[in-house]
Amino acid sequence: MLFIITVLIVFFISNANTLKNCDDCITIDHCRPALERVLVDKSPETERLVRNAYCGYDKLPKICCSEFVLTPSKYNDSDDIENHPNVKLLSEDCGEIDGNRIVGGSAASLYEFPWIVLISYKYGQSLKFECAGTLINSKYVLTAAHCVQNRTIAGVRVGEYDISSRVDCVGEGETRVCETRHQDRYVAEIITHNEYKAAPKVMNDIALLRLSRPVNLTYKNSGTICLPVMKSLREMNLDGERATVAGWGFTENYQRSNVLLKVELPVYSPKTCKAYYNRNQRSDNTDGLKHKLCAGEIGRDSCRGDSGGPLMLEGHYNESDRYIQFGIVSYGPSQCGSNTPGIYTDVRMFMKWILDTIKP
Repeated sequence: MLFIITVLIVFFISNANTLKNCDDCITIDHCRPALERVLVDKSPETERLVRNAYCGYDKLPKICCSEFVLTPSKYNDSDDIENHPNVKLLSEDCGEIDGNRIVGGSAASLYEFPWIVLISYKYGQSLKFECAGTLINSKYVLTAAHCVQNRTIAGVRVGEYDISSRVDCVGEGETRVCETRHQDRYVAEIITHNEYKAAPKVMNDIALLRLSRPVNLTYKNSGTICLPVMKSLREMNLDGERATVAGWGFTENYQRSNVLLKVELPVYSPKTCKAYYNRNQRSDNTDGLKHKLCAGEIGRDSCRGDSGGPLMLEGHYNESDRYIQFGIVSYGPSQCGSNTPGIYTDVRMFMKWILDTIKP
C-alpha cells in the first residue's frame, strides 16, 4: 500500500518547481488526510494540491499536512451526501432562528434552541442530567459517544429551560412568558460510532440515540437542528468564524447552571489547534485532531455548555438563514476558560455515518 502511495505522490510532484515552506512539513505516511485524498481522488485538483504542498523528501515524500486537513469530508465519504436515501429523514424545517434573542447576554431566551435536549442517567434510585444532545429529527438525538458509552441512561428530556423549576418563565411584567410543557422519552437504542476510542486519544466521539417514541415537534419548545448536508456547508472554511455553544454548564468538575446558557466562540484552523495541543508531542502528530474542530478563548469555552451539546453557526440553509450544527462538545483543557481551546467532533466528517445509521 505504501509503495503505491509513494508512486502516486512521486507522479504528482514530478513537475514541482519549488518546495513549500511550512511549519508542519511531514512525510506522507504521517498525514492521514493526505493519504485518504490521494487514494480516493486522483483528479487533477488532487495532483495540483499535492504538488503545491510538496516540501521535501526523507525516505518518503514530505508535504505540508495542514494543506490537507482543511480538505472537506467528500474525500473521506465519497458518496454524494445530498442524494443519500436517508436525507429525507432529516427535517427541512430545522434550525429556526428566534427573533427574540438576548443581545450580549449569557442566558438563552426561552425558545431560542428548542433542539437541545438533556440526557438523564440512573444512579441507584436517583436521576441526574449530565450531558446534552440535539434533536436531528423526531426520533433521533445526536450526542457524543463519551456521554453514552457504558452509561445507564434513564431517558431524554426535550423542551427544558430551567431545570430547577417545573414552570419556565422569562421576562417581567407584560413581557413575561412562561412555558409549562416538556417531553420525556425513553431511549430505545444507543448507537456509538464503531471506531470510537476514549484513550489514549479521543477519536470519533459521536453517537445517536433512537427514542422510544417520536417527539411532538408542534410544540414551540421542541424543534430540530439543521445538519451540514449540502456540499457548500461541508466544504465551508470555518477558520475565524464565530460559533455558538449552548447548554446548562455541566462539566467534569460538576459545575452547572439551572438555566440554559449560550456563549459565542471563535473557531480556529486545524494548524492553530495543532499548535495548542501538540506542544509537547511529536511535530508530525496530526491524527489526534483528525475529524475535530477547535474553538474557544480566554474566559469563554464549552464549559458553558454540556458535553454532547452543539457547536452551531448561522448559515444559509434551504434558502433561509438557519442554525446549523457543525460540532459536538467533546473535550477540552482541565481548566475551563483557559487559553487552550475546546475540542468538538466535526459533524461534517460524519454525515455519511449519520445518514447510514438513522432509520424511519
